[in-house]
Formats: sequence, C-alpha cells, structure tokens
Amino acid sequence: MKELQFTKMHGLGNDFILVDGVVTKLPRLRWSDFAVRICRRSTAVGADGLILILPSRKADFRMRIFNSDGSEAEMCGNGFRCMIRYLRDKCYTSRDSIPVQTLAGRITGEIIKSAKSDYQVKVAMGRPEFRAEKIPVKTSKPEVIGSKLKAGSDSYIVTAVSMGNPHVVLFMDSLKIDWRSLGAKLEHHHLFPERANVEFVRIINRRKIEMISWERGAGPTMASGTGACAAVAAGIRTGQLDYKVGVDFKLGSLIVEYNKNEDMIYKTGPAEYCFSGTYYY
Repeated sequence: MKELQFTKMHGLGNDFILVDGVVTKLPRLRWSDFAVRICRRSTAVGADGLILILPSRKADFRMRIFNSDGSEAEMCGNGFRCMIRYLRDKCYTSRDSIPVQTLAGRITGEIIKSAKSDYQVKVAMGRPEFRAEKIPVKTSKPEVIGSKLKAGSDSYIVTAVSMGNPHVVLFMDSLKIDWRSLGAKLEHHHLFPERANVEFVRIINRRKIEMISWERGAGPTMASGTGACAAVAAGIRTGQLDYKVGVDFKLGSLIVEYNKNEDMIYKTGPAEYCFSGTYYY
C-alpha cells in the first residue's frame, strides 16, 4: 500500500484536496482517476476537487485542478485562493503577489489580509469573454446575451460568458427552484460542447447579489469563484449591476470588481484550512 500526504482547504465551503509537488516529486498516477477516488465523500477524504501544486517555468508555480468526476478544469477561483495561502504559509515564497500557471493562462493572486481569523486573497481573474465561439457555444449568434435557451420543455433567459472556463448565467426572481435538476440539464446542454458551469443569481441591488452554483464536473457546490465573476460580468453586460459587487453564498461573500480600463475582473475572498492527513491507496 502506498501513501500520499494532503491538505484539505476550502473557500466559502467549496472544498479542495491539495497535494504538494513543489519540493517532492509526485508519483506517476492517472490523476483523473485518482481525483474520483480521493474526492468521494463517503469512502475517502471527500472534496469538490483535487489540486496539484507544481513547479513551473512560466510562473512561480503551476496549478492543476481535477473536478470530483475526474475531468480537468482550466481554473478554479476558490481553489486558487486556497493554493495561494498554502504557498505562502509553507514559506515557498515571500511575495504578497504570486503568479501561477494554469490552463486558463498565467493568473496572479495577491494576499490582502493574512490574519488567521481573516485571510483574504485577491485574484486577477482575467478578461470576461462573451464571444460565443470562444466560450464555446454552438450557435450562429456572435454572443449569447439575455437569450432564450430551451431545456426540456421549458425556456430560460441566459447569458453565456467565459472566465477561462465556460459559464451560463441565469438571473432569477427567486432561487427557490429545482436548481439541481436544471443545473445538470444546462451543464450537459448540446449547445455547450465542453459542458458549462451554471450560475443561478438573484439581484438584491446593483451592488449585491445572491448566488447558487452548479459546477461542471462537480455538481452542486457551496460557492464558485469563477462563477461569481461570470455572474457579475453578465450582470454588468446586461446593465443590471455596478462595477463592484458583493456575491453572497451560504457561508459568506466574495467581492468581485470589474476594472473597465484594464478590462479585468478581480475577485477577493477567504481561504481556510480544514485538516491535513495521509491518504493510503
């Protein structure tokens, strides 16, 4: 039997298993299959995803993230904040601003507050992409902004956007709906060839929203960092939100800001430890 050291962390309840490959070379595993095993909540550690922390030649570090179904994601905002805190706490870097290589490109996380009771990381999440072919969405339209989408026997008004990964955003009057069933349908909708993350959003006012997330490859999660950014970007594009918005989840809030001059989305939020341990496989 072999063993692997890990640390479990979460961002607003969106939880991840972090495996450190910065100093020690990681074993040769089929990480996609391994993610499915270790992320099972009933028989293993349990998490929404598995993060591999690796050295990089293109940035200070490299991040690989696998969803609980084994699919590899381009990026994860909540997981990224957890990784930034881990790197700093392990003294792998003394920087406050840490660039990391991801499948979504080079992304920088900045430590804003480092108190144990209030650890906040700000992440430059990139440019929101609305071009349908870049998300991608199978449509003849150049963009999907406030468009009608049929799922089953019902139709919904949706906005599609990429934050390095595909998202579909629905603005709702109430979140008391069967969002799990709808989220599964939309994730696998034929218009999204790479599947999609789904955000259900209720606007409280122009600077505050409430959100429920259905994540591609993980299903229902307590929060979504890229999803929060996608929701705010969609709200700004449809004229419903200001450039700085608080995004409320069950366990707390993220602050999402859009810098128009840079055409850049920034997200700030917490990163917390759960526990560390040894996984035997």
